[in-house]
Amino acid sequence: MDDNNSLVVCISLYCILFPDLGVWVTPEFLDQHWIKIVFLSPIGFCLLWIWFKTGYTIQNNLIEIQYGPFKKGIKIAEIHSIRRTKNPFTAPSLSMCRIEINYGKYNTIQISPKNIGEFIYELEKRNTNIQIKN
Repeated sequence: MDDNNSLVVCISLYCILFPDLGVWVTPEFLDQHWIKIVFLSPIGFCLLWIWFKTGYTIQNNLIEIQYGPFKKGIKIAEIHSIRRTKNPFTAPSLSMCRIEINYGKYNTIQISPKNIGEFIYELEKRNTNIQIKN
């Protein structure tokens, strides 16, 4: 388990198992133990769900993107261009080494497949009009 995995798992487990420990600057009504459990446990479970259920698959002519409870499909025929990026803004991606996929009229999504080169190659096989930008 690398450092990023360890950090996410530790924060998630802390929220789930120990919501009443630590220093919390909270309003007086949040001093109730059960209120902290109600707020923090779902956050911990959601973090774990997103962390362990983020993935990308290419099936037929569709990229299926799953990140936690969310799913999205992108038609490969609609992809215009792909470029590598390290954009820090939020995306269904667990790494800063990402690819940005431009598709449809003005749609963009950033993902981080384990093997970026192989992923791009598979997309190019299915859509030869994709522009690869550096």
